[in-house]
This record gives sequence, structure tokens and C-alpha cells, in this order.
Amino acid sequence: MHDDTHSRPPRAGSYWLLGALLLTPAVGSGQGTVEEDRAALEALYDAADGPNWRVDDNWKTDEPLGQWYGVTTDSNGRVTHLELDDNRLSGTIPAELGNLTNLELLWLNNNRLSGTIPVQLGDLTSLKRLVINWNRLSGTIPAELGNLTSLETLALHGNRLSGTIPAELGSLTSLETLVLSQNGLSGAIPPQIGSLTSLDTLALWDNQLSGTIPAEFGNLTSLSRLSLYDNQLSGTIPARIGNLTDMERLAISGNQLSGTIPAELGSLARLELLWIDDNNLSGPVPVELGDLTGLTQLRIDSDTGLCLPPQIRDTAFGRLALDRNVPLCADVTALPPAALWLLALALIVLGLRPRRTRAAILTG
Repeated sequence: MHDDTHSRPPRAGSYWLLGALLLTPAVGSGQGTVEEDRAALEALYDAADGPNWRVDDNWKTDEPLGQWYGVTTDSNGRVTHLELDDNRLSGTIPAELGNLTNLELLWLNNNRLSGTIPVQLGDLTSLKRLVINWNRLSGTIPAELGNLTSLETLALHGNRLSGTIPAELGSLTSLETLVLSQNGLSGAIPPQIGSLTSLDTLALWDNQLSGTIPAEFGNLTSLSRLSLYDNQLSGTIPARIGNLTDMERLAISGNQLSGTIPAELGSLARLELLWIDDNNLSGPVPVELGDLTGLTQLRIDSDTGLCLPPQIRDTAFGRLALDRNVPLCADVTALPPAALWLLALALIVLGLRPRRTRAAILTG
């Protein structure tokens, strides 16, 4: 039988569908249209004082969007990159930016933007990099940013953000860089951050964060930089941080951490920088830290009860610690054997049964 399907006219009931298809504007990989992208960019120009930008070539003209300064488009004319760093933007970020549904990069560093982060940015599910450092943004970090499952970089450093870190950020499983430093964030660090196993850099320094360092950070095995200094964190240093064998820079100074330094930190063979000063740490520095042969920067307290075992005096760690005036621990090996036995007997009499063998006592 001859198939003449392609030569037949459409049935009357199909005219509405054919018309709808013909009238539908071309779109890229996401929802939305070029005209909606144009309207969103015009809203940004109006909200962020466009006439006074350092460069605003072709903005609010009939030129293709890819010809507007700082704008990159795909083959369908949809906006994929918006880069306006250091361009004297002031005013606010409009909610309409949430309509740039093909946007992969939003880079607004070093401007004068104020107001809040629109929750509509959580609709940008193609976004890979959201970087708005060094502005004057205030308010809270929207929980809706947890919807950006393609996001690889979230950087909001140097603003005036407040409130807590949303637990929803723990859903950003593609995230490699999370920088929320130098804001006014408070409350506990969500343990959900420990789910971000692709994370390479975590910077939360210079906030008002409290509570403990989550033990779940021990799951961040790709982490090379962890900066938590100048907060109000308390409790002990989690021993599980010793699992982070790619760690190169660990900075937890300027908190209220207490207890001893975990011996497990000696497993961080790639460590180059260790800042642990200005806390309430005490006790002997673990001899295992003498294995940190690549360490070049050390900040450690010299007057809080920490002391340096003589065994690591000649290691890279020991030399740096002595430069910081960390005192040597009392050398019990200098005591005569009879004195050691009397010390052990005294502990038993006082009800403090020693947990270490005589050999362990002799070796410190």
C-alpha cells in the first residue's frame, strides 16, 4: 500500500497544534526565551544603576545579547555567562535574573551591590558558578540556592550577610568551592556540609559561627583548604580531620577550641600551613606532627598549656614550634627509676590508676 502520509493536509483538529508549534519561540536547553533573557538583563541595568557603570556597551539596545558588554550567549542566543566584575554596579540584584534559565556563570565581584540575594536565583538550575564577592549584600543566604545541583562554585565573600548557613547547601553535591568568609553569619555550621564530597575549598573565616566543628567534615576527602579562623567555635578538634589526606592548608585560629591536638593530624602529609593559635588548646603536641615534613607555616600558642615533646624538637614542625616559643614538655625520662615507681604508686593511692605501661611513661 502506498503511504502518502506526508502529502495529506492536516486534519482540522490538528490546526491548533500546528499553529502553537509555529508560534512557539525557539529556546535553548532550558525553559525561557531570548526575549525573557533580554528583559532580565534590562531589569538588571535599571536596578543596578546601569548609566553609571564603568562599561555598558550595547546595553538596552537592539544589538544581539552576545554583543552586550559582559554577556555571552549560546548558539540559540540564550545568555550563558554574565560577567560584570569591577564595573561600578550599585543598587540591587533584581529578581528577574532568575529568568536566565540557561545561565551557567554569574560573576558580579567587586561592585557596590546592596540589598538581599533574590530567592529566584535558586531557579538557575544550569548555573555552575555564582560569584558575588566584595559587595554590600545583606540579609540571609536563601535556602533556595540548595536547588542549584550543577553548582561548582559558590562565593559570597566580603558582604554583610547574616543569619545561619542553610543546611540545604548540603545538597550541592557538585560543589568544589564554598566561600562565605568575612560576613556576619552566625549559628552552627550545618553537618550537612560534610556531604559535599567534591569540595576542594571551604572558607568560612571571619564570621560569628558558634558550636563545634562538625565531625562530618571527616568525609570531605577531596578538601585541600579549610579556613574556619576568627569565629566562635568551641569543643575539640575532630580527630576525623586526619582523614583529609589532601589537606594543604588548615586554619582554625581565633576560636574557643579546647582539649588536645589530635594525633591524627600527623596523617596530613601534604599540609603546608597550620594555624591553631588563639584557642584554649593544652597538653603535649602529638609527636606524630613531626611527620609533617612539608609544613612551612605554623601558628601555635605558646602560653595556653601546650608543650613540645623533645622527640620532635629537630623536625620541621618542632623547629617552627620553637620559633613560636612553645615550651618543651617536662622530660620525665630524666627522673630516676625509683622516682617513676613512686609516681605510679602515688597515682594508685589517689585512685588515678595509670592507663599506660611503664615503658609508655618512660617514652613520654
